[in-house]
Amino acid sequence: MWMLALACAFFLAIHLMISATALKDRVIGRIGGTAYYILFALMSLGGLIWMGIAFGMALGDPMNVVLWSSGAFLRVIGMLGNFLAFLLVVIGYTSASPTNMVALWRMPDHPVTGIIRITRHPVLAGIGLWALTHMVCNGNLAAWIFFGSLLALCALGANTIDRKRTLLMGEVYEKIKRRTSIVPFVAMLEGRVAFDAKEIGIVRPLLATSMFCVFLVLHELIFTVRAI
Repeated sequence: MWMLALACAFFLAIHLMISATALKDRVIGRIGGTAYYILFALMSLGGLIWMGIAFGMALGDPMNVVLWSSGAFLRVIGMLGNFLAFLLVVIGYTSASPTNMVALWRMPDHPVTGIIRITRHPVLAGIGLWALTHMVCNGNLAAWIFFGSLLALCALGANTIDRKRTLLMGEVYEKIKRRTSIVPFVAMLEGRVAFDAKEIGIVRPLLATSMFCVFLVLHELIFTVRAI
């Protein structure tokens, strides 16, 4: 269990104490941008693999307290939540966004469109929702440490990106923030923006649905436990 906690702390630290602070600029100043991003990607991948291995080990640890057992209802809720998470991630990755890395060089001509109307951080929101549903359906301490760390990273990461974009773009990004929300559907419920399904199209949702079905079928083979 302590190995899992250490792995999660390392993963959070490299994202919140290096990438999200002035330390990033100092490191880039010393080794260059390309070297930094390669090094950061390798550290992130290594940290994620370490977390996964430590999580598997922690499941059999005597310290892994079982808080509750999820029944059929929670598992159905979890499946629906994961489906929405796949939609957010896949559509988010394949759509123009004012919050992705590309926007640092060129802001989309229409920054508040498609999935951005639902959340301005669709990928982070999707990963966060995926982590949250797994916390609900896995009532043990190891799962809460593992998935809770990912959920915290998504929440803190979204705010960090907003802060950086505001400093860089000023009023341009403030206008985007006023029309959108971090939490999915909040801006729509508050009447700040209206949803337009035509902007998303049919191909992206079909791709997300196909990927979800594949993972649903292969979940037990890959992770040794059934999805539902």
